[in-house]
Amino acid sequence: MATYEELKQQQRRQWSGNAANWDSQHDRLRQEMAAVTEWLCRAAQLAPGMRVLDLAAGSGHPALDEALLVQPGGSVVATDLVPEMVDAIRRRAKEAGLDNLDGRVMDAEAIDFADEEFEAGTCRFGIMFCPEPLRAVSEVYRVLKRGAWFALSVWDEPAKSPGQTVFGEALRRFGRPSSAVDYAAPGIYQLAPPGKLEALLREAGYREVRVESLPLDFEYESLEALWGRLLIRPGPQRAIAEELSVEEVGRVKEILAEIVEPYTRGGVIHLPVTPLCAAARK
Repeated sequence: MATYEELKQQQRRQWSGNAANWDSQHDRLRQEMAAVTEWLCRAAQLAPGMRVLDLAAGSGHPALDEALLVQPGGSVVATDLVPEMVDAIRRRAKEAGLDNLDGRVMDAEAIDFADEEFEAGTCRFGIMFCPEPLRAVSEVYRVLKRGAWFALSVWDEPAKSPGQTVFGEALRRFGRPSSAVDYAAPGIYQLAPPGKLEALLREAGYREVRVESLPLDFEYESLEALWGRLLIRPGPQRAIAEELSVEEVGRVKEILAEIVEPYTRGGVIHLPVTPLCAAARK
């Protein structure tokens, strides 16, 4: 079993090497996750003048939207584990003319701020990757002011998100299955089991905890668009795909087309996904 530091270094390598790929899908990700961003901003009760901390911000979601919501007078600190992601955040903030958004390289499990500095905290699909998620949510609790809200999203159970499982199913039918889901390991389903996310937040000391599923429909204009989207997240399935020959990739795409055919209407692929959203108060 990998140690805590080995897991952390693995994630640094994966996301550092994947930053450009992730940034290339920035606009699609923003569109796909608009409903999640809206949920988080509403649950965190963002308002003008507030100082907000956004963790694992990637190329700038939802921090860019938050920076607009807290104007005038407010500010957002967007953090990510790897410098390449933070560079993207800073670039996009500059392009958008947002002088109230600051990007910082920072580990969600070791937040480099003093106690009670922030009036709200958010994290969209980041805590689930932490080797010790309790450490992360406890750190957020520490830096929030009393009464402040923390809003976060993770992924619900695999059965509720065909959009997350079609790639793995295509690889399985091709004869290259990835390992079974390990709910105890860092990854997109670490906090999916019923009651696990709520229990985590309560253990960290939060009150008024609420958790709800947020079913969404991801649309892809073509199989190639879906393929490009599936390959932006590092992990074992992408590693398998990157080892395939051109001919093998073609066959996997054929299998994938068969799998998504029931979800295709008018040439557009509609894949259900289900984020799990939570809000909790310090």
